[in-house]
Amino acid sequence: MANVSPGPGRSSRPAENDVYTVLLCVALLFLLLATAYVVYRAVRLFGGLLPPGGA
Repeated sequence: MANVSPGPGRSSRPAENDVYTVLLCVALLFLLLATAYVVYRAVRLFGGLLPPGGA
């Protein structure tokens, strides 16, 4: 499949506002916020992320 034409009326350029890129950015932002919240709650409840040494 060397040089396949995209067909009549279609462009081979990607869309400028790619919806999947936006969804990926939203998912990444949500993951970062969720991780930050879990870290915040762990520090508030347990006093740190790791158990004390020798435990």
